[in-house]
Amino acid sequence: MELPEVVAKLVEIHQHDQQESGKDDADKVTPSCCPLTDLKGFDSLLIPSTIRRLAREFGHPLPKGTRVKNIYCGPDGRKKLTIREIAQRFVATYAPEVSKV
Repeated sequence: MELPEVVAKLVEIHQHDQQESGKDDADKVTPSCCPLTDLKGFDSLLIPSTIRRLAREFGHPLPKGTRVKNIYCGPDGRKKLTIREIAQRFVATYAPEVSKV
């Protein structure tokens, strides 16, 4: 799983979700978009399902019961990240070659 693929898939997932929920900001979803601040209706409650979906899309679903980390914020828990930064954290945390789950 390569970073550019993860970025593209994350953009695709967020665009799809914005369209499905009737939001008019799907065109705002880019690698530099910050979902927690730029996308209407997206909040921290949606993070676990989004991360699980992303993992499934790459053929490596997270095992049932796995506690999903909030990779949408920086390590300090305060800075809200862009899609590109989220993808970097996803690869570092959940890529099969580094994942401990």
